[in-house]
Amino acid sequence: MQLRLFFFLILCCFLTKSKAESYTEVVFDNSLVKGSYARSYVDYSGQSWVENVHRNLLVSDSLYFTPGNALSLRYISSEAGDWNVLIRYSRQKFHYRVSAEDVLNLKLFVGSSETSQKQLPSISIQQGPNQSISLPLGDYIEDYTNNAWLNVKIPVKDFAGLNIDKIISGVIFRQQQSSPATHQLFLDQIEFLPANYSTAPLTSAAVLSKVNPHGKHVELQWQVPLTPSIRYVKIYRSLDNKEFTPVAIRPTYMLRYLDYVPTLDKKYYYKIAWVDYNYRESPFSDVKEVEPKALNENQFLDLVQLAHINYFIENYDVNSGMYTPFRLKDKAPVSVKETGGALLSLMVGVEKGFLSKSMFINRTKKIVQFLDKAQNNKGFYPAFFDGRKGLPEYLDGQAKYDVVATTSIIEALLIVRQYLKGDAAEEAELRTAITKLWDRVDWRAAALSTDPLILRSSLDMVEGNLPHAPLTGLGVGLNTYMLATASKKHSLPNQAFSNSLAYSYKRVVPASPLDNAKGVQDSLSKDSLAKTDMDLEIVDKPVLVDTLIKVSGLKDTSMYGLDVPFGPINSSLLEMYRPFTSINPNLAKVGAYDLKDIVGKYALLVKRRDNEIGVGTTNSDIWGFYQHFDAVGNYRINPAISIASIFLDPVKAKRSLNALYTLYGETLFSEYGFRSWMDLKNDDVSDEYLASNQAHVAVMLENARTGLIWKLYQGIPEIQSAEQRIFKK
Repeated sequence: MQLRLFFFLILCCFLTKSKAESYTEVVFDNSLVKGSYARSYVDYSGQSWVENVHRNLLVSDSLYFTPGNALSLRYISSEAGDWNVLIRYSRQKFHYRVSAEDVLNLKLFVGSSETSQKQLPSISIQQGPNQSISLPLGDYIEDYTNNAWLNVKIPVKDFAGLNIDKIISGVIFRQQQSSPATHQLFLDQIEFLPANYSTAPLTSAAVLSKVNPHGKHVELQWQVPLTPSIRYVKIYRSLDNKEFTPVAIRPTYMLRYLDYVPTLDKKYYYKIAWVDYNYRESPFSDVKEVEPKALNENQFLDLVQLAHINYFIENYDVNSGMYTPFRLKDKAPVSVKETGGALLSLMVGVEKGFLSKSMFINRTKKIVQFLDKAQNNKGFYPAFFDGRKGLPEYLDGQAKYDVVATTSIIEALLIVRQYLKGDAAEEAELRTAITKLWDRVDWRAAALSTDPLILRSSLDMVEGNLPHAPLTGLGVGLNTYMLATASKKHSLPNQAFSNSLAYSYKRVVPASPLDNAKGVQDSLSKDSLAKTDMDLEIVDKPVLVDTLIKVSGLKDTSMYGLDVPFGPINSSLLEMYRPFTSINPNLAKVGAYDLKDIVGKYALLVKRRDNEIGVGTTNSDIWGFYQHFDAVGNYRINPAISIASIFLDPVKAKRSLNALYTLYGETLFSEYGFRSWMDLKNDDVSDEYLASNQAHVAVMLENARTGLIWKLYQGIPEIQSAEQRIFKK
C-alpha cells in the first residue's frame, strides 16, 4: 500500500502555490494558505482522535484532486470516544441555499489500506445552529477502493431535517463505525450540484488569448465559449515546454488569472483546458511563452490598479450593467451604492487602457436605462435591486430608500457625465439621461422635519418622517451634502455641509421592562443606518421612541500623541476616506476644519494603534487592523486601509503596499486585487473581495498619480459652484 500511495503522491505532486476561485455552491475547493485550514473545526473526545493544528484540519499540498491542495482527515474512531469535524461554508456574503433537487458531491481519497467502506465517517449539513440527519459516506460510493479518488454523490433530499429555505453554513463529518486503526482520508471539491447537468463532450481545444508578465505575476486571459458543459478553466505551467503542471482552476465567469511565479528572468510556458462537470478536460490550447521581468514603481502600481479594476470588469449583472455583490441561482442582486465605486474604477480602467471606452459607455448606458425605470421615491433608490426583474431587494428586511446609496450612484454618474464630453450622439444622449436622474433627486425630502439642514440616511417606503439616523460626521455624508448643496432644483442651504460636521445626534429611547437597553442596542446594531455617528441613550422619564437630540459633533480627544476633534475612531478609516474619492482634499477647508489634516491625523492614529497591537507581525508598515469579534477572537488586516491612505501620505502608503505585496502577495493578491482581509494571528485569508475596498484602492491610487477623479469632479459646473460657496479660500 505504501509503495502505491508513494507513486500516486509523486503523480499528483504539483506546485503548492496553486489556488482556485470558485462558485457559490462550492463548500471547499482549495485552502488559500498552507499548513492548516482555518475554516475547519475539529472536536473529539475520549479515546477517539483527529489530527489537527489549533483545532483545524491539515492541508495536503502533495495529494489533491484539483490544484493545488486537499484536506487531510486522519482519525481514530474509538468505541470509547467520538469525533466530528466541521468544514465551514466560508463565502458567507453569498448566503447560499440549496435546492431539493441538488446533489452533494465530494472527492474522496482513502489513503489507508485497512480502512473499510463502513469505517468511513458520516456526513451532515449544518444550517446555523441546526443540522440535518447524518448519512454514512460509504453508502454513496460505488466501486469502493483504496488509494484512488472516489466520487461521492448524495441527493440533498436524503438529508432529513434540512430546511431548503435556510442558508448553508457548512458540512460535518462524524465518527461512524469504531475501529482501533488510524485512518487517512483526503477530501476535495465538496460542492452542491444539480442532479442533471450538461454532459456534452468537450471536443474543441481551449483558447488562451494572452499571456502578459507583471513582475512575479503573469496574467493569462481567455474567452470561454457558450458551451453549457464547461465548468472550469484549468491552467497549466511548464519550465521547459515539455512537462506541464496544473497550477490553478478558475470558474467560467472569470476571464483572467494571475499566476505567481517563483523566479524572474526565466521563461515560462502556459496552456489551458476547459473542464466539464465530471472534471474531464478538453484538448489543450496552444502554448504561450513569457519571460517575467522586474517592475518599476509605475508598472507595479499599474498592476495593482489593473487587478482591482478587473474585479468590476467581471462582476456585474448583464441585464442591468450594475455591480453584483454575489451570485445566486434564482436572482441577480445588484448594489446601487457599490455600482458608484464600480463606475469610477471602470473609468480609471479606460484611462489606463485596461478596457475600451465603448465597453465603458455600453455598461454605463445599461445602468442609466435601468435606473431610469427603477422604483424610486423622489429620486432615491433602495440599496439593492434584483437586476433581472428591476424590483427592490431589501436584504436587511427593511423597506426603505437609501440616501447614501443614491449619493454614491448619482455622484459617480455626474463624474461620468463630465468625462463623456465628446460630440458623439451616444455620449450626448447619456449626458442628458444622467442629468434627468440627477435633477429628480429631491434632497429636501430627505431632510429632518425638525432640522431642514440635516439629512436622514434613509426614507421609508411608506410616506412618513420617521427619525432614521441622521447623516452627520466625517464620512460619506459629506458627499451627500455636497450634492444636496449643488442641486439646481432641490438644494439645501450652503451651511448644511459645515452643519453636518458641527453637530451629531443621540437617539433617546425609554427604559421599560419589555425593552431593556441590551435589546434596544441589539436591534439598532442590525440597522445599517446605525453605522452613522449616533449614540444611544436610555432614559427613565417618558419620551417618544426614537426621539433625536441634537448635540455637538466636537469631542476633542488626545490619543497616541495626537489631538483629534471628533473623538475616538469607531468605524473603518475607509469611511473617512470616502469623501475624498471625489472631493479634492487640498480644497476641503470648512470654517476651522482642514479636513485633509484631520483625516491624516486619524490615519496616523490608527497606524500607531495597530503597530502597538502588533498581532501577527512586527513590521510597522503592515497596518489597517480591524478586530473581528467571535468565539475565537481574530485579528484581521484590511489591505485597502493603508493603501488607500496614499492621498494623505504617499510614502507610508507605498511602503505598506510594497510590504503587503512582497510578504503576502502570493495568497493575499489575485486577479481581483487584494482580498478583503488577512488574519495574521490565525494564518487565514479571506476568499472574498469587498467592492468598497477594490474601488478605494483603484480610485485613490489614480487620484494620487494623476488627480483624474478630483479634476473631473471639480469640473462639474454644479459642484464647482457649491465648492466655491462651501470651502474657505
